[in-house]
Amino acid sequence: MLDVTGAEGDVERLFNPTSVAVIGASSRPGALSWWPIKLLNVTGFSGNVFPVNPTRDEIEGHRCYDTIGDIPEPVDLAVIALNAEKTFDAVRDCVAAGVRSVVLPTQGFGEINEEGAQRQREIADYARQNGLRIMGPNTDGMANIETGAIASIQPLFDEGINSGSLGLVTQSGATASSLLYRLKLAGIGCRYYASAGNEIDLGLADYMSVMVQDPAVKIILSFVESLRRPEDFKKVARLAAELGKPIVLIKVGRSEQGARRAAAHTGSLAGSDQLYDALFADSGVIRVSELSEMVAVAKLYLTQGPPATSGVGIISVSGGQAAALADKASELSVPVPSVSAATEAALNAQLKFGKGFNPCDLTGEIATNPSLAKSVYEGFSSEPDIGTIIYARKHLTANAGVAASQMLGECAAQPGATPLAIYAMDGTIWGDEAKMYEQYNVPVFDNLNDLYAATDRLTWWRHNHAATQSEPEQLAAPASDQRPQGVVPDETAKQLVAKAGMPLVRETVALDKASAIEAATTLGFPVVLKIISDRIPHKTEAGGVLVDIHTPQETGTGFDTLMANARAYLDGDDADGVLVQEQVTGGTEMILGLKNDPDLGPFVVVGLGGILTELLKDVAIRPAPVDTATAREMIDELEGKALLYGYRGMAPCDVGALTQTIADVSIFGATQQDWLVEADFNPLLVLEQGKGVRAVDVLLVGKE
Repeated sequence: MLDVTGAEGDVERLFNPTSVAVIGASSRPGALSWWPIKLLNVTGFSGNVFPVNPTRDEIEGHRCYDTIGDIPEPVDLAVIALNAEKTFDAVRDCVAAGVRSVVLPTQGFGEINEEGAQRQREIADYARQNGLRIMGPNTDGMANIETGAIASIQPLFDEGINSGSLGLVTQSGATASSLLYRLKLAGIGCRYYASAGNEIDLGLADYMSVMVQDPAVKIILSFVESLRRPEDFKKVARLAAELGKPIVLIKVGRSEQGARRAAAHTGSLAGSDQLYDALFADSGVIRVSELSEMVAVAKLYLTQGPPATSGVGIISVSGGQAAALADKASELSVPVPSVSAATEAALNAQLKFGKGFNPCDLTGEIATNPSLAKSVYEGFSSEPDIGTIIYARKHLTANAGVAASQMLGECAAQPGATPLAIYAMDGTIWGDEAKMYEQYNVPVFDNLNDLYAATDRLTWWRHNHAATQSEPEQLAAPASDQRPQGVVPDETAKQLVAKAGMPLVRETVALDKASAIEAATTLGFPVVLKIISDRIPHKTEAGGVLVDIHTPQETGTGFDTLMANARAYLDGDDADGVLVQEQVTGGTEMILGLKNDPDLGPFVVVGLGGILTELLKDVAIRPAPVDTATAREMIDELEGKALLYGYRGMAPCDVGALTQTIADVSIFGATQQDWLVEADFNPLLVLEQGKGVRAVDVLLVGKE
């Protein structure tokens, strides 16, 4: 097994104990501390089980011991089912007894208050010093359903959760039980289960790494509240992508109330949830929003695999439902491609009352000629733009439904067949028809939103999960005693980014009217005048920018105007001076920026620039650094990209130069992340093809 997070060997031992002790085990059925003993009894665990309870002789047929130190043989794993105040003593006892892993289901630690947080820090420090690995606290525990090794307080495991090819890692125990039950109803087995809890030691990425590397696991599901170790998560996600195993997750926290007003435009354009989206997309991780969507993705992937294209072919026993499925697809931006004239003509010849286009209504003829479903499936399968075929069915008279299901199942089972999914118009399928779909491993759905979400997300994954970047060069960071803090002075900021390869406009700092006139004359008219003050990061808000200055007289008047506007904005204080810049004409205004998230690290942001930046929010975001290929992908994601490629007769812009600049800036952000919080290049002018780009304004914000 590859060493990705450094904890794989310990997690393997956790999932594969040969003996389990339960400290604080209860003999009262239904008590949380009774469940671990009960579950180990009923799930086929072949190892030894040791309840630890000095007030009982036996629990559920197992001899009790007063302390874990009294157990006469080695214990691989201990579940400490005691209150928070007694847990640390039990941890010490486990270390003394040679136990290597413990599960702490107890609440009352860091999720409660600072006192609990301090308690869990002390436990974590002690365990680390003594080689003990911890799951939790505040966890439902873990399960290796294949072996029956279930160290959990989760009663649902008593309901007969089958082993399968799915791994489940969650940071919410209550959500996990709901998801497990949904998977059970969908007929999907689960091989491994891990409830991460507070992650004071082992965490989400550690469990995922072991699941991803198990050949029996084909897909990972996860419910995530936060990524406490994002770098490890990214490494595991990329390994999963390389191995062709989807990670499908829900990350809560899309709405962000009371967010900090960022100094840079980039900060407001790239909130924490957008950064998570970018991180997941960059790592080939499928993000969904509901448990039902997660189950749908797993169901479609495990039975049919990922579709080759996003288009769907719709076959229906009802004309009304054919139209409804097409409408829903359009609403969700799922393509319903037209079929070729040859395919349509061939199907028309077989359909007495229907027409062979997409969506296809089989009409009532399906009740007497169930082979029509097979014929249309085969016809649609020949269409390269159709990646999934959906058969919308209802219960049919006589044996027509069963016959159609058998023929469709046989077709879909052929090597290389187009994925087939069934939409149950009745809400469910029963009897022999249901058995037929189960026999041929054809998934059945009762919700179009979930079905379309599954086709869309799996098609995206198929084409994006294995994308790799070249390793960009690195830039030296300033010495620790030279790293700027807060808003970086304009001249210093431009010196820093110029070293990173950012092309800048020519400019001169003027401290008085006479020097401003001289600078403008030297640069050549027209020029732009801008106020200089560290206290005015957004100059337009303070009336601090004047453009189209054509004469020395206009320059002098403009200097006076800007200084007066600054005094008004700064409550009577003077600005530091005026910046005189060459006025670059033409080109398309873009914004290029960086955001260094304290948890997730640096990201690069590109989008439409100028005063409409925050209004339109047409941006693309990636974790930094990126290579030029990824930079080009970011440009092509923008809704307004046509402005760069020669919109309505405009000259094409220098997209190649923009691509290189994005990559250069991303390297700057990655190498300066120890001190840099945010950066804006707004506007960044992209000139005509062959003329490059120019950064007009530069804003850097360092850590305080």
